[in-house]
Amino acid sequence: MRSTFLSLLTDRPAGHVPRIAATARRAVAVAALAASAALSATAQTTPNVPGTPFPGGPTTLIVPYAAGGLTDNLARALGQRLAERWGQPVVVDNRAGGGTVIGTATAARATPDGRTLLVTSFGFTANQFMVPNLPYRQSALEPLAMIAVAPAILFVHPSVPADDVPSLVRYMRTSGKPFSFASSGNGSSPHIGAELFASRIGVSIVHVPYRGNGPGLNDLVGGQVQGMFDSKAALSFVKAGKLKALGISSLKPSALAPDLKPIAQSGVPELATFTTASWFGVLVPEATPKPIQNRLYADIRAVLDMPDMREAIDRAGVEPLPLTQPEFAAYLKSEAERWGPLIREKNIKAD
Repeated sequence: MRSTFLSLLTDRPAGHVPRIAATARRAVAVAALAASAALSATAQTTPNVPGTPFPGGPTTLIVPYAAGGLTDNLARALGQRLAERWGQPVVVDNRAGGGTVIGTATAARATPDGRTLLVTSFGFTANQFMVPNLPYRQSALEPLAMIAVAPAILFVHPSVPADDVPSLVRYMRTSGKPFSFASSGNGSSPHIGAELFASRIGVSIVHVPYRGNGPGLNDLVGGQVQGMFDSKAALSFVKAGKLKALGISSLKPSALAPDLKPIAQSGVPELATFTTASWFGVLVPEATPKPIQNRLYADIRAVLDMPDMREAIDRAGVEPLPLTQPEFAAYLKSEAERWGPLIREKNIKAD
């Protein structure tokens, strides 16, 4: 009966059963070899399989800002050195737009295998308060490694009758018209810093947002606006006599601008605790396995400690800030608690 059934399946006489059985055995052997080859190929392409190079393939650093900016420059310096360390490609993918929402949402949806990282800045903190119905949960990205922070320098145009913070405060309080501050966009660190400064001394400002620091700085130099919180890079305009630098937004003197007095130490009581800074860090999709996060963190920290990476950070006008993962998470939590109420009070919305 079994031979007859096999003959029906093969359209051959029952006597051919032994040949079919042999054929079947060969087919099974071929299938086993194919499965073994497929498993081998998967082991070679799946990230973080024991015995394969970490992280197991090309890695993407998503930057939710345009190319050429500070966050992008730091990401490229980091990516170049990680690629050298891993012996595998690391690509920077600029996903600008939506006030960093587009790139951040892309990273939040990425496969959590350690091969897609988000390199971002202050917008990650601010957007949860400025953008209704974000297309991602804030917790969908976990803090991995801090790269650096940048306390801001308070610049004013030479036409402003102030040579230090106290005289600027007096002018802003008595001029009879709002002082104009440029920024790199609504909700950006320079914008929030200016709003905090004005709120502390009890005055209103005219906020003039630009698409990036460069255009805003150009208009400040040209006298179209009166002030701006910007980075160390703008000190070149001070040397040329085109701007005045009145103070830095760190609580203590900063190595970035050792000749500048902290705004908090200017003698204005309302500004005694004034501080604001941009931060730059790396985040990963929340489901990324902890062993992979640990390895990524260790490699990033090792790269950040390299002398040439320290030089790149210094050239960018920012300060390295080595934090553990829990410390970085606590830092972002404190930033949200500090800036959220101000953003709501001033009704600041994204562009």
